[in-house]
Amino acid sequence: MTQTKQPAGGSSTSTADFAAPVTSTSASKFALCSASAHDVLLNNFQLKKKSYRVLLHGHQVVWERLQKIKQPSRSIETKAPLPPDSPSQPGAPSSYGPQSHVLHLDDVVSIRSGDTKVSSLKPPSPPSSERSSRSSGDVAAGKPTSQYLTINYAMRLSKSKTDCNRWELRRLTFFNSDPYIVRQWEHELQIRLQSSSPARMRVRRLLVFINPYGGRKAGSQTYERHVKPIFQLAGVDATCITTQRANQVKDILLSHDLGVYDAVCCVGGDGTVAEVINGLIFRQMRELGLDEQRPPYIPRPALPVGVIPAGSTDTIAYSMHGTADVRTAAIHVILGQHRGLDVSSVSNGQSLIRFCASVLSYGYLGDVAAQSENYRWMGPRRYEYSGVKAFLSNRGYDAELRMLEEPDLLLTTPQEDIPQSPDSVCSLGESVPSVCYANCQRCSFASSIQEQRSSLFIQEESRGPERIQPEEPENSQLDPSESALLRPRPRPGNLQLPTGSISSMRNLGNEQWKVVRGNFFMICGANITCACARSPNGISRYSHLGDGCLDLILVKKTSLINNVRFLLNTAGRSGDIRNLPFVEVYRTREFRFRTFSGAGEEDYSIAGSCQPISPQGEMANTSSSTEFSSWNCDGEIVTDLDITMRSHCQLIEVFMRGPHSYSKPPKLGTTPTTPASSSDNVFCCCKD
Repeated sequence: MTQTKQPAGGSSTSTADFAAPVTSTSASKFALCSASAHDVLLNNFQLKKKSYRVLLHGHQVVWERLQKIKQPSRSIETKAPLPPDSPSQPGAPSSYGPQSHVLHLDDVVSIRSGDTKVSSLKPPSPPSSERSSRSSGDVAAGKPTSQYLTINYAMRLSKSKTDCNRWELRRLTFFNSDPYIVRQWEHELQIRLQSSSPARMRVRRLLVFINPYGGRKAGSQTYERHVKPIFQLAGVDATCITTQRANQVKDILLSHDLGVYDAVCCVGGDGTVAEVINGLIFRQMRELGLDEQRPPYIPRPALPVGVIPAGSTDTIAYSMHGTADVRTAAIHVILGQHRGLDVSSVSNGQSLIRFCASVLSYGYLGDVAAQSENYRWMGPRRYEYSGVKAFLSNRGYDAELRMLEEPDLLLTTPQEDIPQSPDSVCSLGESVPSVCYANCQRCSFASSIQEQRSSLFIQEESRGPERIQPEEPENSQLDPSESALLRPRPRPGNLQLPTGSISSMRNLGNEQWKVVRGNFFMICGANITCACARSPNGISRYSHLGDGCLDLILVKKTSLINNVRFLLNTAGRSGDIRNLPFVEVYRTREFRFRTFSGAGEEDYSIAGSCQPISPQGEMANTSSSTEFSSWNCDGEIVTDLDITMRSHCQLIEVFMRGPHSYSKPPKLGTTPTTPASSSDNVFCCCKD
């Protein structure tokens, strides 16, 4: 523990004033103390011309106002005691004084010092100019002059009455007359701020794609006005590319060198996000030499993805962050905390077509996407116009669906009897369906199983040619499709499998297929909740972001009144489509779709097609247009009728912390507990 003393011109701190023992380390005033990650800094600073005692303890900055209490003999400054015992583990909760303010370094954006307050508020230099700044800083390294220290951080508006998942930027500017103390604090804070973890990565170089034509055609203005200042404040070196045509993002990701970038970010709608995800996955397949039409497994991309909403509905960004606020999404990118997101593969009978990040829909939503292509000049309102037309037509489509159905596992099932596989998460029996929030236990369980299976794959690979070949499903532990979950991921390497895991995985071959036939108004394979500002719960409220499952939603063709009931249940916060008698929801890992009539299928289906459907006038002349619908895949149109959709657990990493649930605020008079992060203080307006 390191303590530095204040000069005579400032307020002083004595070790006798604290209940906890403080160890003093003598250091030269003209030499910077070398401190480790476990050192503690304790000094007095001025904040808004008021004296504060500031503590750097682990990854937490704590500050408390110094107050003077008059006594008969003399006036002394009272200080709240430090915690009696240091936490045994990093991030463990510890209690400070009731008037203490706690800031976790996970929420800090940048740190800057300066000779004046104005100079300390300037954004840090980007990585490209670090060399020049270091050379100039080395000259003055022996005699620092900075007396101001500014900490820029982000805070979630947990008490907001309108949007409790929204984040905003704040800053603290501390003053100390001793520049050596300021330099030591900046040095320690920078070291701890740049330290990475498996779930957090500070981005230094970022590749940004901007779609200027999506949504309200304000992608460029959105980036320049809201996103760029935040990236500059964090010192991120962003390379921006403004797209001019469809599939340009995918082409760039497939052909350009991405080794200099830490992550990829997109400013656009759901279609732009899907294009980035498809480009990264197909690039990884090319680098591994896999067949893009029939890959034996789906590899996991190495670069995480940031999503900045600038489209019409922005369901992917809303489902991830709980809000469509642009600044909030940019803050999540620079804070660097990421989670795994499920991605589903869409294929026909011949080859892999594309990857789906949000929803694959047939029927009503497919008709809306196909018809809205003719009204792009209307902007976002084209979806409303096309939606009303498709709704009033109330078409039904005959279809047959085959889905994987697993046996139900009750909550009372012994732990050793539960299959140790992400697929088993789909069938963990729940008395009440759970909603995916921040720190979701369901997704965390799937993530831990991912690490276990990665360890198993590494062990099998290390055996060399003696290991069991994946072409023999009767002897292999994982089929080629499931081995997609085992591809490289930044996780700790030596992970131990629990007893019984391998034998449980071998039992996964007992798959049961359920067949459903009928006439449907809409068929949806929801990879996420698909929530948006107009539908806060989304079409699939209980879908999770990273559990390796998807929700298959079947809406039977009924009357217009029932269709109105369905739309009202998806639009309100209190609605639940599972309560409607004409709606069936299945949680599955894979489903297959085909139509009853196979006569005109070959004439209508184009294998591997992802192009927009024919104009409405041409469709009216074909007899098949009234018999078959189209697929809406992340806003893009797919015309194949023989479709297979399979979920891949946490296939890609995205910058997010997840939406937060509702919790009552603590009562007055209770002692606050230091959170692992400021975002863990969850009390807001959102109700389950």
